[in-house]
Amino acid sequence: MTERSKRRPARSAAQTRLKQLETRLAHLESQLKTLRAEASGSVGAARAKLESLERRAADQITRAQTTLKESLDSIARTLAASKEAMGFKADRLTRAVRAGVEAGTRAYRGRARR
Repeated sequence: MTERSKRRPARSAAQTRLKQLETRLAHLESQLKTLRAEASGSVGAARAKLESLERRAADQITRAQTTLKESLDSIARTLAASKEAMGFKADRLTRAVRAGVEAGTRAYRGRARR
């Protein structure tokens, strides 16, 4: 028999957005590295222009890092809230099941005595 490959579940919008941000950040960092290398070998107006580009690229990297951090923080908060809500619901369900079992036991024992 041939082995079937497992399909990955579709990415959520948040996962897709995070992946795009990570890709963009990596691209910007590589561009900044290239700009720094070119600026170090330049003189005069060319150097000034490359340094200006370097500053803009550094600003974009800072914004991308901030956005990525905010996204990760948002996801962490959402997961914590979800975990808390699920715990609360599980506790309520557990209490309800126990109460039902106890009530059933009392009802059964009550009938057996009569």
